[in-house]
Amino acid sequence: MSAGVRIALTVLLAAVVGAGGGILAVLWLQDSSAAETLRPDFTLETIDDGRRSIDEWDGQIIVLNFWATWCSPCRKEIPLFSRLQNEYRDNGVRFLGVAIDDPEAIRGFLDAVDMDYPSFFGMEGAIDVAAAYGNPRGTLPYTVVIDRDGVIVERFSGQVHEPDLRPLLSDLAGRQG
Repeated sequence: MSAGVRIALTVLLAAVVGAGGGILAVLWLQDSSAAETLRPDFTLETIDDGRRSIDEWDGQIIVLNFWATWCSPCRKEIPLFSRLQNEYRDNGVRFLGVAIDDPEAIRGFLDAVDMDYPSFFGMEGAIDVAAAYGNPRGTLPYTVVIDRDGVIVERFSGQVHEPDLRPLLSDLAGRQG
């Protein structure tokens, strides 16, 4: 075999091996993106109950909503979330807020608005929690739905509307884990 043919075959073999490796890498990345994302643990201050941890609600379906008093779409979601909290409470659904705001502003806001679920608060700490839950830019409102096994099953960036949330909650609440 001549040196030229040997070089050509070596280049061809390297190309085939490289292409095969690339295909395997793409398949692996696609499979890993489908992997379950477990909710990160966190502990923050709450308005009424001091420091609490999200793990207090393990085994329940959690709707975790990041909000602020100055955020108009956030304010519009709260009555819906309170109503759904009351409706789905007996099915193990718990709404939790994380206010990225000052505690005095939150207290003033809650004097005027009925929020029927607990809310954590903080500035840097709450922003860090939002980033850990897949919201590195701090978009508000931002809502995460977590199943009974602690797996994040849905993320909503922007205001959540009832037709988007109700079927998901009904499905999750109907599955007893």
